[in-house]
Amino acid sequence: MNNDELQNETINDAMYKELINSSLDLAFEYGEVAVDSILNYDVISELPIVKSIVALGGIGLSIKEKHFTKKVLCFLKEFHSKSSSENIMDFRNKLNTDQVFKDKVTEQIILVIDRLKTEQRAVLFAKLLIGHIQEKYDWETFCYFSEFLDLIQLIDIAVLSDLFIKSSNEIDNIAVTTFDRYMMLASIERLKLYGFVVVKDLAFIGPSDEFRKQAYISSLGTVIYNAMKV
Repeated sequence: MNNDELQNETINDAMYKELINSSLDLAFEYGEVAVDSILNYDVISELPIVKSIVALGGIGLSIKEKHFTKKVLCFLKEFHSKSSSENIMDFRNKLNTDQVFKDKVTEQIILVIDRLKTEQRAVLFAKLLIGHIQEKYDWETFCYFSEFLDLIQLIDIAVLSDLFIKSSNEIDNIAVTTFDRYMMLASIERLKLYGFVVVKDLAFIGPSDEFRKQAYISSLGTVIYNAMKV
């Protein structure tokens, strides 16, 4: 592909081509490359999707654009690592034959990856997409889960894991020992806001009473946890 062709290709088209047929070296650890040196590796700089991002970015990429590139690569590596997933061929065939579907999918992927803060969140995003492809939840639920990725912290996954194993637990007994107790309350509030956790006795009495309340993982929380832990 020459420079003129690259200039005419949108990032959505580049993403579509990568979803259909990977050009990545799946053995390469894209997440371990420093953002400011992301284009210094031949295995990265020669990838068609990276060339498209560079072409669209003009002369030189900003740190933000390099970070976007890194997130895209981490997302795609995780996506292609599940290339044998159930329904993946049907998904790719629909991308090939349904222009409206193709535009909807690629636009959602680009928009979400662009706003995500870290490449770790981009990996989780790929897992959520695979869950949708496997028909574990519909498109609207996938988009809802994607919004949560803007807020999610590592403690949130640990809390969901504890509640998934035990079904419910007193907040003070949730086995996430590496975090401050008040970070635990903040995590519970985030998860409750999105409907992933339910807390018994929502009335506020006092700080110590907050930790004694019982937290339960909801059916929706179970679905997103199962998707992200795969």
